[in-house]
Amino acid sequence: MGLGRVWLRRFRLLTVVVGVGLALGLTAGCSSKSKSSGLDDDASLSDDKLGGRGSMGEFDKTGKVTSGGRFEDVFFAYDAAELDGAGTEAVRYNAELLRSEKGRIEIEGHCDDRGTAEYNLALGARRAKSVRDALVGLGISSSRLSTVSYGEELPLCRDAAEACWSRNRRSHLVDLTE
Repeated sequence: MGLGRVWLRRFRLLTVVVGVGLALGLTAGCSSKSKSSGLDDDASLSDDKLGGRGSMGEFDKTGKVTSGGRFEDVFFAYDAAELDGAGTEAVRYNAELLRSEKGRIEIEGHCDDRGTAEYNLALGARRAKSVRDALVGLGISSSRLSTVSYGEELPLCRDAAEACWSRNRRSHLVDLTE
């Protein structure tokens, strides 16, 4: 196993630890939150449910990260997790696809490489949650949706230029029902 793979495996473990810590910290302040919010407790930061089928699984198999597929990626402005007009349209398109089928979807949050790893993990989580919340608002059952943040760790592009960074600031939807 190469040094890069060892580092990625350690990073995945760190991601789970940080995710659990963030989840516990967020839920501690919201212990009286009712279930009527339309969100379930499955909005985790870990990729345990991916079963090797998401971007990390693809990277482990091929050494590459891909974009696209049948769902549209949702792109974000620098340091933002709010949907803009194009992002809202991408979410609507994805909701239409999801209405016509059953199954579970993992929403991955990604960032460019500016900022600390910790900050980018948190930002990726907010991006994934933003897309998840918008899909729930469009009538997609929250029980079908889960989230994971990869922060800056799985970039589509590695150039130090805005054109590249903008491709990496995204949420990517993965079908877990295969």
